[in-house]
Amino acid sequence: MFLANNAKSYANTLRVRRALASKESSVKYSLLFLLLCNLVSFNSLSCSIAGWRMFTPIPDSWNAVTLEQSENGYFWELVPEPVVELSSLSRGSGKRSSACSDFGIIELSVSLPESSSYKISDFGVYVRLTEGKQPDLIFPDTPMTGRIDNGVMKLVFPWLEPQKSEIEPLNLTLDIFLVSHRLNVGKSVKLVVK
Repeated sequence: MFLANNAKSYANTLRVRRALASKESSVKYSLLFLLLCNLVSFNSLSCSIAGWRMFTPIPDSWNAVTLEQSENGYFWELVPEPVVELSSLSRGSGKRSSACSDFGIIELSVSLPESSSYKISDFGVYVRLTEGKQPDLIFPDTPMTGRIDNGVMKLVFPWLEPQKSEIEPLNLTLDIFLVSHRLNVGKSVKLVVK
């Protein structure tokens, strides 16, 4: 009886050792795979720039603000002129030093004047190039919306910088205006990007 139990115990020990050996080899291969993945650089896959999405007008959702007293013959508040700031401008280096190093990026902050009763989410933003030469097609020909934080819409416009030794300076004049869900257009504001 003692020998039979020892034989069973020995067989079970062998099964456990074989299972551990196979698990160890699979763990070894998994670790080797992860190590190889870390050694290989995927810079182009890691660059993600979320900048804007197309504005889709929904006419039934537009509620024009009615004025208590008419102004200049209007009984509702007109689409306001936007307040626009150039938040940042960065140029690509053309070198592969980081994930997004070959992209130029313009970031705009768009908000409404304090006197407006509307919310920035009530509008799409149209950005039109009026003067200057773009290094690539930067601005779409449709109205857009962006991420909104504390009443400020952020619009990010990336472009691929040419792989030249010297990058030409930007000197762009933009015409920026708001578009309502009923496609009413407000007054525009000019912004120079240098």
